[in-house]
Amino acid sequence: MARLVKKLLKLGALAGAVAAVFQGLKRFNGSPEGVGGEGFAFDEGDDPYAIDESTLGGEVSPELLERLVCPLDKGPLELVDGKWLVNRRNGYRYPITDGIPVMLIEVGERYRSEDSIER
Repeated sequence: MARLVKKLLKLGALAGAVAAVFQGLKRFNGSPEGVGGEGFAFDEGDDPYAIDESTLGGEVSPELLERLVCPLDKGPLELVDGKWLVNRRNGYRYPITDGIPVMLIEVGERYRSEDSIER
């Protein structure tokens, strides 16, 4: 009799665990209605990497400037006009906006300058 009760308790616990899993799956079945699906996109004409010329520059600590490297080739950067960090090997230019270097490869590529490349 005791064995039967133990088996019934184990079976009940298993059934409860299975029910809890199914309840959880119902709650987390993906994005809510109207969210996601269509993806993220900028409006036509919007440039996500455009910079405001009035915010270029700013004080950056010398210790930080010593440590920053190009995120693409991990080589050194040169501070130009107090506004740009330039990779002389590929011409990528990373802006300093309000004292914060913007170190995204996409931004460096966007503001690339052939004139900045040392030959």
